[in-house]
Amino acid sequence: MTRATDIVCVFRIQFAGTRREVGPFLLAALVFPAAIYLFAFAVAGGEVAPQASRLRFLAGSVVFSLSLTSISWLGYLLLENRFTGRLKLFATLPLAPSSYVFGVLLFAVAQAAASTTTLLVLGRVLGVQMNPNFLMLIVVILLTILCLCGLGVIVAARARSFSQGSLVTDTLGAGLIFLAPVYYSPEMMPRTLRVLVQALPTTFAARAVQTTLAGGHAIGSEVLVLGLMAFITLGLGFRLMKWRED
Repeated sequence: MTRATDIVCVFRIQFAGTRREVGPFLLAALVFPAAIYLFAFAVAGGEVAPQASRLRFLAGSVVFSLSLTSISWLGYLLLENRFTGRLKLFATLPLAPSSYVFGVLLFAVAQAAASTTTLLVLGRVLGVQMNPNFLMLIVVILLTILCLCGLGVIVAARARSFSQGSLVTDTLGAGLIFLAPVYYSPEMMPRTLRVLVQALPTTFAARAVQTTLAGGHAIGSEVLVLGLMAFITLGLGFRLMKWRED
């Protein structure tokens, strides 16, 4: 019970910080992904765009939101905790490092649940036809969050300064979307680049989200790869994170 209480306390501390900076969070979680969806929708022909394209754009925006909140936003909060001395305050408390870790991950899951739900409602309002397989969608969202959070933790742990870390997390958060075939098919990319971007976590995530939004469940390979990436990135990230700075 004590461990669960500690995790909830860390979650509430992170949530309180978001309440103070709700504007930037909304930009990353909803405004930018929704704007990119509308842009892609307009380029594809607007109302004459096929439903398959609309579903791809919506899946891309969901993954875009997860990338920005899990890497850029959460990475920013972890960098802030580290370079403002807040992490040292956590270390002085009777708090296990694992409680801090799980509290941060719980916060990331809560963010993703709110942003994904809002984007799906927006997609429905905009006329995207979908028949979500919610169980598989939740699995994909959870694994994507863990994988991308791991990248954010690695950057926050290795950054030499707050500004350097912020620049890297912002670049990764957006770059993993625009480099991956999320809003377009892989065949539209140069052949030499196609092989590389197929290995990005956002590529697997977008493909799996699109399949589950269409009601499918044939995502075994995507789930396996995302799970493996999440294990590697989180394991490495929290191994590199120093509970107490030298």
